[in-house]
Amino acid sequence: MKIGIVGLGLIGGSLARQFKRNTRHTVLGYDISDDALRKAELLSATDGTFTPETPGDLDVVFVALTPAAATETMDKLAPKLKSGAIIADVAGVKRPIISHMKELGERYPELSFVGVHPMAGREYSGISHSQATLFEHAFIIITPVMTDIAAAEKIKALFTEAVCRGITMATAEEHDKIIAYTSQLAHVVSSAYIQNPSARDYLGFSAGSFRDMTRVAKLNPDMWTELLMLNKDNLTPCIGDIIDKLTAFKEALEGGDKEKLHAMLENGNALKEEAERRGREYKNE
Repeated sequence: MKIGIVGLGLIGGSLARQFKRNTRHTVLGYDISDDALRKAELLSATDGTFTPETPGDLDVVFVALTPAAATETMDKLAPKLKSGAIIADVAGVKRPIISHMKELGERYPELSFVGVHPMAGREYSGISHSQATLFEHAFIIITPVMTDIAAAEKIKALFTEAVCRGITMATAEEHDKIIAYTSQLAHVVSSAYIQNPSARDYLGFSAGSFRDMTRVAKLNPDMWTELLMLNKDNLTPCIGDIIDKLTAFKEALEGGDKEKLHAMLENGNALKEEAERRGREYKNE
């Protein structure tokens, strides 16, 4: 199989390296940055290059770009790909991407389209920080477009071959609703947390909890502004809920209500233990 990857940043570069390491497929790359292309070659992440205008006989193309850039690139790719080829994106929101894929599917019925979201990342960007093992312990969320289950199964098989933790199937609506809580809210909370004036005085007073809370505050503002705005209808209720929880903690402290504070902490601890238990059960299945 010939795999093309558009966008050789952290995610695209890691995909290329993992496919190269764990499969025998040919991997071709494209990036607007010549430096990224050179680094991909040095890292043995790709077997060569292509362009969206001249993709050749690629079987699958992963578009590892922001949503707006991804849709523009898919418009260029679709009329140039061979019949039976699959276009897959790896963006962090799915509804606008899947909607655009449906439109392209009507215009190019000989192609297949699949939404993909590898649930892994780092606080660094660029192919220099890519890893051939980034997705080995990650879930891959797959969103089929319309009824093209065969294409989704091919993508599922590819990621299984590339050694990932597991595959989750979801609609675009399900994906965006859940991802608002599991990923986007965490980035918002981390960013808000680090903006406390006390953050300047953390040296000598911090350990793992500070590091864990602030890790994802280091992000690409351009990309995350786009992602958060595209999913604001799902994200804002999540932010509202955590504001309510924080307000309850604040009121318990201000009112000296030890029982309420203890109960809230106990409930949070129990929910975390339940989440860990379910994770262990899934791993052992």
